[in-house]
Amino acid sequence: MPFFLKKRKSRFSLGSSGSSDASFRANITLPTASPTVTSYDSSISSEGRPPHTRLVQLPAEAYSGDSRRSAQYAPSDLAFSGLRVDQKLRVIVVGTGFAGLSAAIACARQGFAVTVLERSSGISPHGDSILFGSNASKMLMRWGVGKEMYAQAASKGGWWLFKDKEGERIWEENVCEFAPKYCAPILQGRRAAFLGSLGVEARLLGVQIRLNSEVVKYWDAEDKPAVVLRSGEVVPGDVVIAADGVHSVARKLLAPRDRLEKQRKPSGYSIHRSAISAEAVAQDPLVSHLLDGQIRTWLGPDSHVCLYPMDNSRSLAFTFTQRDAGHSASLDWRDRKPIDEVLASLHDWDPVLRRAVGYFPSSLHWAILDEPPEEEWISEGGKICFVGDSVHGMMPTSFQGGSQAVEDGATIALCLALAGGDADGVGLALETFQRMRRARVEGAQALGRKQQDAWHRYTTTSPRPPPASLRPLSFDLYDHDAEVFAISHFVRYSRQIDSTFHCQRTWLEVAAKKAGLRVVTKN
Repeated sequence: MPFFLKKRKSRFSLGSSGSSDASFRANITLPTASPTVTSYDSSISSEGRPPHTRLVQLPAEAYSGDSRRSAQYAPSDLAFSGLRVDQKLRVIVVGTGFAGLSAAIACARQGFAVTVLERSSGISPHGDSILFGSNASKMLMRWGVGKEMYAQAASKGGWWLFKDKEGERIWEENVCEFAPKYCAPILQGRRAAFLGSLGVEARLLGVQIRLNSEVVKYWDAEDKPAVVLRSGEVVPGDVVIAADGVHSVARKLLAPRDRLEKQRKPSGYSIHRSAISAEAVAQDPLVSHLLDGQIRTWLGPDSHVCLYPMDNSRSLAFTFTQRDAGHSASLDWRDRKPIDEVLASLHDWDPVLRRAVGYFPSSLHWAILDEPPEEEWISEGGKICFVGDSVHGMMPTSFQGGSQAVEDGATIALCLALAGGDADGVGLALETFQRMRRARVEGAQALGRKQQDAWHRYTTTSPRPPPASLRPLSFDLYDHDAEVFAISHFVRYSRQIDSTFHCQRTWLEVAAKKAGLRVVTKN
């Protein structure tokens, strides 16, 4: 039995085919012989649409013939093989956050039967601003949902402005240049609106989203995993994707208690955050300019404040990050505090900032966690996998929590497809997914810590570092395309697990087409 199908010991050591917009397709070139992977990007239009041509060279020997059999691609010499009805891979997704809905959409695009289970009565209307970097938006655009999200976003081509706490401008970045540079714009807007767009897209693709379906137990079986709802109903599948967020219940059910106790520790910093309708702000001449679509960040001693217009500047959000200053913070998103706590901490800051923050009646106040990446993302039985914040929570200053969730969803869907698209390939697919994603996620997590330190030391360091050092480090991650990477490198990572595995060329071509990518054979 291959390693990836064997029962693992102590896996957890912690407690529609094509794209709706052809302009977001990429060309993947399969050379007759080329051991390297190269990409070529051309220009982009003013609307933020990436080019038609993106050529990715793949080694031909990686996609040779294969003796493995899948439900989707059965050999033609089997009796009645031409009459058989394909059995779709059954994917159970737990959670309707960005990771869960991204995984559901990407899996549905591969033709899998997807069921999403959500414990609440609807997709959460709570939360304030979220920013998707170009690394995520290029896939959201390719999936067709990104255009709607772009229409809802606030910053469609403005600036990211940095000031000190007195209001003096220090540095700025022209984010409208991201579309031509990274093949997609940033998407910054309201969490609930973006989640709504993803939820509608999932339903349009045939995803079954079941509300009021709280999962209370996981059956971690090697052959057929399942989840048990509070009602007692058993929901079986071929693979379970746990995407239930930073407060993951799934992780608590599957992970040893001692690991959980070691991991979830506050970083010593906390964040206040909130969002309001911007009518009153728009009527105030001192602060109305804050609704111009720009992102603004003020830097102070061991602290920073960000202001984000949202919903095409119809609403406004803020975040205030500081070392814990005596006020109690929690890990509960419902821990709302009077805005006076924030205003007291900002008593000698820019009057414009203080006036704007004063329009917020209250804010959520929660502790920022600084937990190392989980050692294992897959259950002992090998058919339950964790994605997003449930396994790799990000500090707010990483500006990559949502983006890495989208990358997770896109990657796990392609790994399942490239492993054969059937139940027999799930073990290999999940192991490959974990190996493929770990280094990138760890890098994004590390950026959050490094970014916070750089911003919080800037105004108190003498002499001050160059202003360009304030440039968000997450920008360095924007050129990545997780779907192109998965197709380009799946064979290399999968053969680290099972050296005898051969990915059929047909699997590659079909998976790429369903992902909205073009495969071109190089002579």
